[in-house]
Amino acid sequence: MSVTAIECGMDAVKLKFIVHSDLRLQSPQARIPGAMITFGLDEDLDQAAFKATEAMVTIIADRFDVDRATALALASISVDLRVTQYVNRVKGVHAILRDDAIG
Repeated sequence: MSVTAIECGMDAVKLKFIVHSDLRLQSPQARIPGAMITFGLDEDLDQAAFKATEAMVTIIADRFDVDRATALALASISVDLRVTQYVNRVKGVHAILRDDAIG
């Protein structure tokens, strides 16, 4: 039993999954139209937020070829954090970087 809950009303859904076997991801990531999303999961909400932010800082550093300190500074003004889940023992936070957030 996975106890995964995906509960939302919808008439039609189109999902596209692409496996990138050449990537070495440390945590889940998603690409949606217009944005990149990273996820942090932990029993502690602060740690979940930290993990989501750290993953996004890595993406920013790679995408813009900057050091981690610069990537963190860019993230502080361009990345939004949202609570994904706050049930059971594991808390979830996702970080969103819109494609047009950094020019």
